[in-house]
Amino acid sequence: MFFGKRLREIRVSRHGLVLKKPLGTLGKFLLVFGFVAILFAPLLPITVRGSAFFNDSAEFCINCHQMNQIYQNWSHSSHRNWAVCADCHVSQKSLVTKLAGKVRDGLNHGYPYLLDSAPDPIRIKKHGALTAMENCLRCHGELVSNFPSHDRKCWECHRGEPHGY
Repeated sequence: MFFGKRLREIRVSRHGLVLKKPLGTLGKFLLVFGFVAILFAPLLPITVRGSAFFNDSAEFCINCHQMNQIYQNWSHSSHRNWAVCADCHVSQKSLVTKLAGKVRDGLNHGYPYLLDSAPDPIRIKKHGALTAMENCLRCHGELVSNFPSHDRKCWECHRGEPHGY
C-alpha cells in the first residue's frame, strides 16, 4: 500500500509534465552548498599550506622542491635585501593586478604542487616573463632609460641575477 499512497502524491500537468513539490529547506541548503563548493574548488590549492594572497615571503615559495636551488641563489644575491619573489614575479601595477596575479599563480602552481607534477626545472612562461620584465624596469628603468634598444630581456645579459642560473 505504500506505493499506492506515493503514486497518489505525484501530480501531472495537462501537458503530461510531472509536477514536483518545491525544494524544502534541506534541499535548498544542499543546492546552495553544492554550488558554492563547485565555485570555490579551484581555489583549494591557495588555501593549502598557507594563504598565497597575503604571503610574500621567499620561504613560502620554496615549498616546492624545484625552487630550493633558486632560493639559495637568490639568498646570496644583492636582490635579497630589496625584493622577494612576488616583487619580481607578480604584477605590481595595482592591488587588483597583484591579487589577480597571485590567484593566477596560485592556481597554476598549486595544482602541480598538490599533484606532484611540477616540471623540473621550472621554466618561466610568456606571461611570467612579461611580468618579470615589467618589474625589472619598475625598479631599474631610470638606469636603462638611455639604452638604444629595449628589445632584449634583462636576464639575457644579467643571467646570474637574481637567481644565478
